[in-house]
Amino acid sequence: MRVQGILFDYGGTLDGPASHWLDRMLELYREYGVEPPFERVKEAFYRADNAAYGDRRVPDMSLAELMDFHVGVQLTGLGIDDPSLRRRLAAAFVDRSRRALAESRAVLARLADHHRLGVVSNFYGNVGRILADAEIAPLLTVVADSTRVGRMKPDRRIFEHALAALGTAAQVTMHVGDSYERDVRPASALGLRTAWLVRTLPPGPDPIADLVITSLAELNRLEGAAPSAPGVERR
Repeated sequence: MRVQGILFDYGGTLDGPASHWLDRMLELYREYGVEPPFERVKEAFYRADNAAYGDRRVPDMSLAELMDFHVGVQLTGLGIDDPSLRRRLAAAFVDRSRRALAESRAVLARLADHHRLGVVSNFYGNVGRILADAEIAPLLTVVADSTRVGRMKPDRRIFEHALAALGTAAQVTMHVGDSYERDVRPASALGLRTAWLVRTLPPGPDPIADLVITSLAELNRLEGAAPSAPGVERR
């Protein structure tokens, strides 16, 4: 598969393969002995999500500052006043994200030898700061953060913005993400190649995604990149 440019989602893709933030928070709550009903955690999580989108301070925050804010709003929504728990939850989330970002950086560093790279993310305005702190930003031609672009996936305009900045045609550009509705469908509709990042491979080929992968390292099998372990599902 000949690809000149690759656009990546951030959350659940670069910072943890096919790992949604809500799922990660649920796992952390259980690990720290806090087990409110799923619907309450979901409600508190999305309250924090909305708060992060609406707070003017967030676009300048580091990952650690963002998660302290995010977890703080979650715990308030759950009626939990425990500063120690807040610190531990935020620190654990950040530690896991940083480890995943380091692994992603190694993959992107290899891909950057043969492809133009970028990020398209529904985020709070600070994904560029986070990518810079993770030393991924120098590998990228474009970072399209929805808060800064003013459009959110699946809106085609955020993809068009990224493509224009990347400087590659849609048909030779791949978008990689974990969300079928926000990544695979809209990117494919624009004519991009798509790689759907999942935890477990489906039983058969996907009707839309060009590739179905469980690890970003599988992208090294793209034409022009270094070889990697097998496991890429092709449409």
